[in-house]
Amino acid sequence: MILFCRWKQGVIAVALLMPLLFWQIGLSASNFSDPEIGSKSGVRPSSNSGDSSVVGKSDENFPNQMFEDESLISGSTDDQFNRLIVPFLKQHCYKCHGSKEREADRRFDLLEFPLADDDALIEFQDVLDQLNLGEMPPNSEPQPDVAETTQVIGWLTAEIAKFQNLRQGTGGETVLRRLNRREYVNTVSDLLRLNTTGFDPTVGFPADQKIDHLDNQGHALVTSGFLLDKYLEAADKIMEKALPGLVKPEVQEWSFAGGFQQGEFTGFVTDVELREKTERYLSKLRGTFRSLAKVTEPSRAAAIRDRATTEFENMANTAEQIPTQIRLYEHPRSQRHVGSYGYVSDFANGVPHDGYYRIVLEAEALNRVPPYEKNYAQTRTEELLILGLVTGDVKEGPLHLPQKIEPELARFELADGKQKVEARVWLHKGTTPRFIYVNGSHRARAAHIEIGTILMEAAGLKPQKGNDAYAYGLQHAKLPQIRINSVFVRGPVYDKWPTRTQVELLGGTAFDRSRNRANVTSFLTRAYRRKPTADEIGRILHVIEARESQGIAPLDAYRDGLKAALCSPGFLYLDEPLTDTSTSRRLSDYAIAARLSYFLWSSMPDDILFSLATDGQLSDPKVLANQFDRMLADPKSDRFVRDFLASWLNLDALGSTPPSLNAFKEYYIDDLAPAMKEETFLFTRHLLDEEMSIDRFINCDFTFVNAGLARLYKLDVATDGSAFKKVNTAGGPRGGLLGQSSVLTVTANGIDTSPVVRGVWLLENILGTPPNPPPPDVEPLDPDIRGAGTIREQIEKHRNNPACASCHNKIDPLGFALENFDAIGRYRSSYRQRGKVDSSGILPSGDSFATVSEFKNCLLKQRSKFAKALTKKLMTYSLGRPVDISDRPEIDAILTDLSKNNNQFRYLIKRIVLSDTFVRP
Repeated sequence: MILFCRWKQGVIAVALLMPLLFWQIGLSASNFSDPEIGSKSGVRPSSNSGDSSVVGKSDENFPNQMFEDESLISGSTDDQFNRLIVPFLKQHCYKCHGSKEREADRRFDLLEFPLADDDALIEFQDVLDQLNLGEMPPNSEPQPDVAETTQVIGWLTAEIAKFQNLRQGTGGETVLRRLNRREYVNTVSDLLRLNTTGFDPTVGFPADQKIDHLDNQGHALVTSGFLLDKYLEAADKIMEKALPGLVKPEVQEWSFAGGFQQGEFTGFVTDVELREKTERYLSKLRGTFRSLAKVTEPSRAAAIRDRATTEFENMANTAEQIPTQIRLYEHPRSQRHVGSYGYVSDFANGVPHDGYYRIVLEAEALNRVPPYEKNYAQTRTEELLILGLVTGDVKEGPLHLPQKIEPELARFELADGKQKVEARVWLHKGTTPRFIYVNGSHRARAAHIEIGTILMEAAGLKPQKGNDAYAYGLQHAKLPQIRINSVFVRGPVYDKWPTRTQVELLGGTAFDRSRNRANVTSFLTRAYRRKPTADEIGRILHVIEARESQGIAPLDAYRDGLKAALCSPGFLYLDEPLTDTSTSRRLSDYAIAARLSYFLWSSMPDDILFSLATDGQLSDPKVLANQFDRMLADPKSDRFVRDFLASWLNLDALGSTPPSLNAFKEYYIDDLAPAMKEETFLFTRHLLDEEMSIDRFINCDFTFVNAGLARLYKLDVATDGSAFKKVNTAGGPRGGLLGQSSVLTVTANGIDTSPVVRGVWLLENILGTPPNPPPPDVEPLDPDIRGAGTIREQIEKHRNNPACASCHNKIDPLGFALENFDAIGRYRSSYRQRGKVDSSGILPSGDSFATVSEFKNCLLKQRSKFAKALTKKLMTYSLGRPVDISDRPEIDAILTDLSKNNNQFRYLIKRIVLSDTFVRP
């Protein structure tokens, strides 16, 4: 039964989970007392660390004095509002935000004072923000006197601060938040020390709902009955891996020198290999006949005939094993996947147990530099051939085609010729190793047909069937390829048995049901990320006892109890209780530990953090600061960088509209999608580790590239294949996020670019000022259909609509600044058959630019906007809820401190962790 309770901030799933859970594992509801899962309402008070900061136009601060004309501010605050604020708004704002026009859905002629509620506070804060940022009045309108504007800003700042103090303790609600999919996988992995490479227990889960690209917002993470079913299925899979049994699996060995499969391509390989063997046999047979013609001694002639007979029998016998090789020609990102994947048919059902396996391959790299024009088959002939080892699961689909989960477990750069390579990899039960040519051809089939046709004509042959030229090309064309002649597998092998996970779950090396209470208590402490209550422990023990009473073996019953814990609210939801002190509004130390670990690690607290929480030390800011430094030094903090970038920049969407296979071949040939994300990750990680300014996100003189990205960017630097290298970008269009292909690709549609889409993306993610949706009666621009005119000409016509002009004056200049970059971030100076690219523009601030480099400098003048946008996004991500008006004083205080610390990215994140808001519900 699911009960949904709608709160002001969203929908919270209040799940009466346990009767459903235990009914599905064999218990009736009467055998189990329902746990109470209630929505916890709490107050999220705002901090008052001082007045809101005042930032002037283009970062040139207005004078610090708040009021110059004392006559305007004498008397009551009501008088000041009527004598100072109303006339100012009437003169400079009512024209566009009054009774006749309501641009951006704002109407300032209805503002009333005193402030009555949060809605009024938001309106006042909106006016203040526009003045602080220098956005209003627009440059096309008469500008107010600086002293007058300063007085208005000062009055608004003071009154907003007063209202914040009055409302402190009256607003805000805590939303009970469940783990999202990535947090769930990470938590399971860390809790049970599971290797989740190639294992995703959330397969089949519904997608997490996102708010502004963020997937960890509590009010969006609702729970459905369908999801509960999936939690049960996932718990089964997880506990099967964590506690599979007490008997150590025996090590086995498998050797294969034939029976290889490549889907429909197998027929071609079989045909070609049979032709090759036949031709080799016939060539030997002709030599044998020539030898016999010269031999007169009967015994010697008999010996030659016997040898020929043996060779024939050998050929006939090996023909039954054909194909005796895996032959790889195409990369796995090709369209047809012909010759992309290879596997052993007799090993299709995979390994019998989870564990480490030693895999030895006899491989052969052939024709890296074929006798044709360079890169004829669209391979990188200057690079070594790369053999990849990925997993496959026959239950998930054909093994010769891509699968949803196929992590690359090993990679080998092959020297020309034959060689043996081996790797020790973790394989999950039921998965089998598959083999790919990572940097293979982008047009293997077409190239083989072309060369095959030419060679057949040269040999005086004519194709008899449709694929004759293709097969002849496979046999004779000598294009780049990888062959695998044999596969050896040995395992499973374990570093220790019983595993560490088994010892922890069993409380020793063997199962003893007398330890159930102690073991359950220990498990729940880590799984619930706090000390469990006696009732919670009793419920799980009751499950175990009930299962035993039904005749289930004690170990299996114990395993069922742990499954129930993984489906319980204590595990699935991030509980955020307050401290025991009734006067305190701070989170408990356990809740602080969880909030910190899910912020920086996207997972549960480790033993150190949990121990500090148990001792009540995380309420000490110095201890919290030390833990921040320790946790960022841990490799698990890479999760924060990757996950936050995926949300902030919407990099999760990269590849959702794949670029054209023909127009953007290098995207596929060089496997650029993961490389693009890796560049942005390494860049951001570098800013974080080196304590660099957030200004570097906008403009800097370096980036990180591998060979593929270096080619895309036309950087003349020496790179080593897939390895990344920090390179200097001074003097070029690269450097900063806006020169990185990840951002430029995710803001395109896979075919072409749209200045409107990119402009909106910049407003939303860099400047933090998203435009309003377009009016419903306005036809959208289609970036795919531009006719004879340029996109600039089309948008100019679109902007003639008065309903569109106000927003497009902000959007279009930003988007045009990036028009020199195509749909995968490749630099261009002209459109295809549509003339020269014009990337110039004038921003609403009046700043003009002609190139993307000049545009970045213009953006740096608005660094305060970017700092605020980034701070709000980080704060929202860290709290798992949207920031609202009550958080504004704390955000302003953080921004003030940030500017005093050289705008360091690392300092910003640390300052958020040490903020009052972070440790409050």
